[in-house]
Amino acid sequence: MAWNNNNGNNQGFYPQRQGYQNNQQPQQNQQAPIYKRSGAVYSKIRNGNFEGDTIVNAWRATKMGLMKATVTPYSGANGKGRDIVNSQGKSGNQDKEYQKMICTIQNTTLATTQTYHVLMNLKTQVIVIQELSLCITPNGSGTTRSGKRVTGYFGRNFKK
Repeated sequence: MAWNNNNGNNQGFYPQRQGYQNNQQPQQNQQAPIYKRSGAVYSKIRNGNFEGDTIVNAWRATKMGLMKATVTPYSGANGKGRDIVNSQGKSGNQDKEYQKMICTIQNTTLATTQTYHVLMNLKTQVIVIQELSLCITPNGSGTTRSGKRVTGYFGRNFKK
């Protein structure tokens, strides 16, 4: 035997396991189901000065408790209608329209309320809260731990 240098005895030789020995069953990788810990509901305003505009209600479960956000349109200087901001991209051909909005965030456990001025991209409807590095987007769907269907996402903003 070419692989054995110990005068014919197999000291120190351990063969590799081939297949499953002793009728062992193959292990199945059971992953725990992934539950959503945030969501957002986008609704249209039906009457008033902002008729047809979007209002957003979002929630997020954190270690510090439940965080609820309400994002409403900002009236601007004239007091009527939406306030739109235009932005040009780096190459100059990417015009983006943003609507000024007011975001009110409540933490139900700590009983605190904070208000932020935010912008909503009119094309994608993504709302970014820069002070908290959070964003609200209509993308994302799943179920909560209680089995309720949820759409939207309210969480970390991964774009820098």
